Formats: sequence, C-alpha cells, structure tokens
Amino acid sequence: MTGISITQARHQTDIIRQSMAVDGAVIEMCVYPEVRAETIRIVEPQPVLMLGLSRLLIGSEGRIAGDPRRPFARFGGLALRPAGVPLEIHVGQGAFDTIRIRFEERRIAAVLGKQPLSDAVLAACFDMRVPSVEDAMLRLAVELERPAPDSPAVAEALVSLLVLDLARHIEAAARHARRDRGGLSARALRMALGMIEAAGPTPSLDAIAEQCGLSRHHFIRCFRQSTGIGPGAAIRRGRIERAKIFLIEDDRTVQDIAHALGYAGAPSFSAAFRQETGRSPGAWRALMR
Repeated sequence: MTGISITQARHQTDIIRQSMAVDGAVIEMCVYPEVRAETIRIVEPQPVLMLGLSRLLIGSEGRIAGDPRRPFARFGGLALRPAGVPLEIHVGQGAFDTIRIRFEERRIAAVLGKQPLSDAVLAACFDMRVPSVEDAMLRLAVELERPAPDSPAVAEALVSLLVLDLARHIEAAARHARRDRGGLSARALRMALGMIEAAGPTPSLDAIAEQCGLSRHHFIRCFRQSTGIGPGAAIRRGRIERAKIFLIEDDRTVQDIAHALGYAGAPSFSAAFRQETGRSPGAWRALMR
C-alpha cells in the first residue's frame, strides 16, 4: 500500500517547516509526506485550524466517533477541529501542505463554547467556506515564509481577527441549524459538493440533482437550506477552487487555465477570480509559490 499512516505522519517533527508563537497560539507551516487512505480515530489535544495549501485529499471526511448512525461531514480546504472530541476520520491518499494554528483553550474558548457541538455545527467546522478566514491564514503563511521584524505583531493581529471570524461563523452555523430543516442529507450534500469541486468540466445543476435523486427545483431549495447559498454560487466557487489548484500545481498560462475551466478568456476568468478571492490569478500564484 502506497504511503505511510497519517498517524505516523502526524507525529513526525520534520513535517513542520516554519513556526511562530503568539499569545495563546502557535502557527505552523507543515509539509506532509504521501499518506495512505485509511480511517483513524483521533482526539486533538488543542483546537486546530487548518488551511490546505495544496490539492485536497479526495474523500476525506469526519464525524464524532462512537455512534455509527452519525453522518460523516466532508473535510474542505479550511477546517477547524475542536479539542477533546473523539473523531473518526477518513483520510484520502496523497501528500499535502498546510498552514495550521494550534490554539490554547483560553484563546478560543469563547468561540467553541462549553456545550457539545451539534452535527450541523461540526460539519460547518470541518468544511469552512469563509473568505476572510482563508485570507487571514494566507497572510499568516506569507509572514512565516518571509518573516520581517514586525511579523509577530502582524501575526498576533491576524490571529485576533481569526478568533472573531470563527466565532461569527460558528454562531451563524448554529443559528442556521436551529432555523432550517429539510435540507440535503449528509450523504447527498457530500455527493453534491464532491461533484461541484471535482476535476474536469463543471457539472450542470440537472446532473447534480439527478445524482442526488431530486428534481432540479427541490435540489436547489434543499441545497440552499443546507449551505446558506445557492448551488449556482457553489458551482462558481468550485470553479475558483479548481483554478487555485491549477495555479499552484500547473505551469499553464492564465489564458489556458481560463479556457480549461470554461471561461471565455483570461479577462472574464480574472474578474471572477478576483471577485471570489480578492486577488488576481497571477497574484495568487505568486503568493502560493
């Protein structure tokens, strides 16, 4: 079987390439070797916020361990794992790079609260789609890669902003879960998101709805109830996520990437990319490389 166990990889100290400590948190850039696909149980000793800086490991998902009836939630490129919660995690095969923040409880206690996280809130932690959090994590990556005398002060300010944005995200997820019922099942949501973010041509709404066993209208309504956005917006975001991978791992020109993703040309692709990320494709590529 190709790759090592993710458990073994997690305990290798040499995966941490750069690190910086701020009040109540440690920021680390990590480069993981090839890991094999497997299911593990872990309990994080500290809350961990992670942003993938390379292609996602396809099929990675998790849930609270101990009850096989609980649904699995998809792991996205940006995820928060709480401390002290036994988690059952499916890990996809591959190598990957991340930036992560390991929080002390006192720094993030107000975010996670004292009550156990519901499945809906845990799913919102595992697959966070919050541009402000992603942007702050990327800025932290720059400070670690190219440190300056004022980098610790910048990092401290960014971590403070992250804590506030995480609190907003989790409160919104809890509020959404209390208000809305009748969304997609966990399995259908994972299937839909997997199709939206898979490599290759962008799927149509009809194709995604058919795969989920729903009519187009019913799928749109349920998808919005489950995610807070329409599937059209999710498809646009999915195209941008694929664009990020191309920009990181591919030497093709922006024009060629635009055509591969179905855009009319570089101008329309660049405008869509900037609207979603706040950066041009060229600036993103320079940042991530």
